[in-house]
Amino acid sequence: MHPLVEQLLAQVGASDAQVPALESWQALLGLMSAVCRQADQAREVLEESVEISSREMQRLYQDLKRQTESERVEQEAIMRATLESAFEGILVVDNDREVIAVNKRFAELTRLPESALATRDPRVLVAAALRAVELGEVAAVYETDATMREEVELRDGSVVDWFSAPVRTPDGTKVGRVALFRDVTAERRAHRDLEHAREAAEAASQAKSLFLANMSHELRTPLNAVIGLADLLLLERDPLVARQREYLDGIASSGRHLLALVNDVLDLSKIEAGKQALDLQSIAIHDAIADGMSAIVPLANARGVILEPATIVAVPNVRADRVRLRQILYNLISNAVKFTNRGGMVRIRARSDGERVSIAVVDTGIGINPEDLSRLFRSFEQLTLPSGDRPGGTGLGLALTKRLVEMHGGTIDVESELGVGTTFTVRIPVG
Repeated sequence: MHPLVEQLLAQVGASDAQVPALESWQALLGLMSAVCRQADQAREVLEESVEISSREMQRLYQDLKRQTESERVEQEAIMRATLESAFEGILVVDNDREVIAVNKRFAELTRLPESALATRDPRVLVAAALRAVELGEVAAVYETDATMREEVELRDGSVVDWFSAPVRTPDGTKVGRVALFRDVTAERRAHRDLEHAREAAEAASQAKSLFLANMSHELRTPLNAVIGLADLLLLERDPLVARQREYLDGIASSGRHLLALVNDVLDLSKIEAGKQALDLQSIAIHDAIADGMSAIVPLANARGVILEPATIVAVPNVRADRVRLRQILYNLISNAVKFTNRGGMVRIRARSDGERVSIAVVDTGIGINPEDLSRLFRSFEQLTLPSGDRPGGTGLGLALTKRLVEMHGGTIDVESELGVGTTFTVRIPVG
């Protein structure tokens, strides 16, 4: 007997050993009916629950599917916007050599119609774009894992920089290749123009230096003869009338002035051509200043300018070319005397300045306009005096001085105030 029936019989007071009474049968049937109803209700609840769960699962699936599709569309839109905003033409292929992505810039650079971008075969795109150049077998590019780069010139003369590299996952697996195409026509033309301009400038500079050197050499020989002959005539015992002596003095003075100009031009051209060598040695700064001042004494006396003895405070020797250092000091001191009025003073000071010796030439002259300071060291530049007059000279002295100082590894600067005076300071490395 089924256990459920035995349980129900026990509930109505009967057993399977005897036939139940009518009342027991009625009670038993009522219990069985109740049990069946409960079972039906439970089944209905379960079926309803299953149906609800099924509908919920379907809804979740649809939501997930829509969400995934939306994300995919969004990602594709982002990728497309990125591709189309790139300055370079971009071509991406997978391991099966099918086009994954290509942008319109690629079509522009490779002179292809946009309709050609619909193909999935990269060989068609590359071959069509580069048919005017010889790059070998296009398929060979996709058979290598190497990074490749080359510049190609298209039929219209434009130059495209072509770069290709493998695309890999984080674990190193190759999944395709990406190729970038960039128009470098303007860059290459600008580079060629600059190179041509540089070559032309170098040629012009060499021609100028050669011309100046040759002309200076050719001029110095006759000038030395003119000066020498004038000096000989001035030294002759034969009497000269005053006018003759005046003329000879003028010839000698003008010759020396012109010779100084030629020497400055020659020195400057040698420096600019990189052919000026220095004989560096250890030089006592006191001796160098004394040499520079001794040559200026006649000029200072003629102009009524006082040359104050140099103030030198325990300075070490400098490492310099003796002749060029004397030239530097001569130019600065003579320049100070030339721009100092009668009764004014020029003084020289020297002191130790770390790894350099600082030499200052100070005058009480007319000073320099602040706006003219930047022009001081330009070749052939002569500043106008406050009176409006232009001073004598070639305009090469300070330019040459600055270059000579820099060749020694030193510096030169200037401070000036109108009506008060000017100070030029040269710093030469110790040695």
